[in-house]
Amino acid sequence: MQPRPQPKRSRKADMSMDTRSWALITGCSSGIGRALVASLRRRGWGVIATARKVETLADLPLGEDLRVMPLDVTDAQSIARVVEGCRALRLTALVNNAGYGQMGPLELLRTEELRAQFETNVIGLQAITSALLPQIRANASPGAGRIVHVASVLGRLSIPMAGAYNASKHAVVALAESLRLEVAPAIAVILVEPGAIKTQFRATLKQAWGDLPERAKGTRFEQSILHYAAKREDYAYQHGMTSEACAEQIAKAMSARRAPRRVVVGRDSFWAQVAHRLLPAALFERVLRRSYGLD
Repeated sequence: MQPRPQPKRSRKADMSMDTRSWALITGCSSGIGRALVASLRRRGWGVIATARKVETLADLPLGEDLRVMPLDVTDAQSIARVVEGCRALRLTALVNNAGYGQMGPLELLRTEELRAQFETNVIGLQAITSALLPQIRANASPGAGRIVHVASVLGRLSIPMAGAYNASKHAVVALAESLRLEVAPAIAVILVEPGAIKTQFRATLKQAWGDLPERAKGTRFEQSILHYAAKREDYAYQHGMTSEACAEQIAKAMSARRAPRRVVVGRDSFWAQVAHRLLPAALFERVLRRSYGLD
């Protein structure tokens, strides 16, 4: 007698039976987000990797511990689709990593450029956080939920030629610290403050600039802009951490029984913040102006 064939279970049913903890990461097309996918999977997390262009995630190693979804944090419908797609998973963590840097002197910055910077780095970050918080709260046992805001050393201090980016990361720091006061201890909020990272972040610098070099011609900033681009790229490759090293620190913090409030990544981030606190403001600013060719 032939054994009765077992009915096939749907993919949705298989997903609902998965008891592992899942983390959604924004901005996984490259850099820290891409590296964090691998770091969390090694630690036993299920990972929902997202990017605006989902095809950039096609080369991620397949597995039952991975889902890929398109996500534009500035698009309400895109966020709604991701929220719905996560319902069958035990989502307990969110990593807000998506962002970019709008560089250039504030004097030449257009209003729409500043607005776009905040739409992605700040408004979008808060939008996806608010949308997924109910699921994280429902799925995680008290103290086990994780929300990670990837800010920057420039969320604690400012450099010239990056006013829009500085401001957006200062806002991310404020959002993280306020959110922690509101949702802890049930959910841990981890603020990550990297220094220089060897990523494609600066490779997209000139794309974000647009016609800024043309606007700067004939102004005191013309040479400073070129100096800034070369300086930041050289500094990152000489002193910056790899994306993988940064991702490991984030994954370790997320997996800790007691999650840290802050993760300062890189010696440059640590010592820059120490110098900012201890040096007289006039001296600190003079050093920065000279460093960026503005003295």
